[in-house]
Amino acid sequence: MLIMLDGIDGSGKSTVIHAWKKHLTDQGNAIFDLTEYWKTRGAYPDFSELTKYDFIFSSEPTYVGVGKVIREELIKNQPPSPLRGRARERVYSPRAIAEAYSLDRLILYAKIIIPALRGGKCVIQDRGVSTSLCYQPLMDKKITAAFLSELPGNALALKFRPDHLILLSIDPEIALSRLRQRTNKQDNVIFERLAFQKKIARVFASPSYRQLFERYGTKVDYLPAKEKIGIMNQAASALLNKILILHS
Repeated sequence: MLIMLDGIDGSGKSTVIHAWKKHLTDQGNAIFDLTEYWKTRGAYPDFSELTKYDFIFSSEPTYVGVGKVIREELIKNQPPSPLRGRARERVYSPRAIAEAYSLDRLILYAKIIIPALRGGKCVIQDRGVSTSLCYQPLMDKKITAAFLSELPGNALALKFRPDHLILLSIDPEIALSRLRQRTNKQDNVIFERLAFQKKIARVFASPSYRQLFERYGTKVDYLPAKEKIGIMNQAASALLNKILILHS
């Protein structure tokens, strides 16, 4: 089973993922944190290293190869011009960024996601093709859902679509306020502007976006994310339990 979690920046995805890891571990499940492996090893694990785990936690973009380039270069705000003191024009086109995400996704699915699903594992992923189909059409009107769906990595991810897509719902102003309060946040990515986040929130909440995934057979759930952390963690763990029971 593949469970995908998504939402606007600052909606609480990391909080939910942390709560799920603790919840599953407390129940005696063996979990493999692919994101931490990438960060510490700088490479993909061999899939044989994952066979003893029940749950695999992943994220997109990855932290190695193309994913690292996306995070550290393609979606970073450009530094101010030394001559004008203003942010430079974006160097990388929305299409180039979309294609990079697709390639990163293609590698991730080929090396980890598909073998894991075929091996009976449960994969829980922070962002994915759900993000591309929401964010990237907003960056350029020429980038349509049809175009994105045909890119190789996206086409593969839709073939192995998430069984469950959980969308965190929150007011963009609250979410961005949370981001500003993070002392360890150094992303400085191009998406974190209020006007853009409002557009993203509308897409995530729209019937057409939900129906896009339902056509592939994905069950879409919405999780309120404005509550205090304790309440939010309880709601997230209850939803995860419900999903796991349905698939047991």
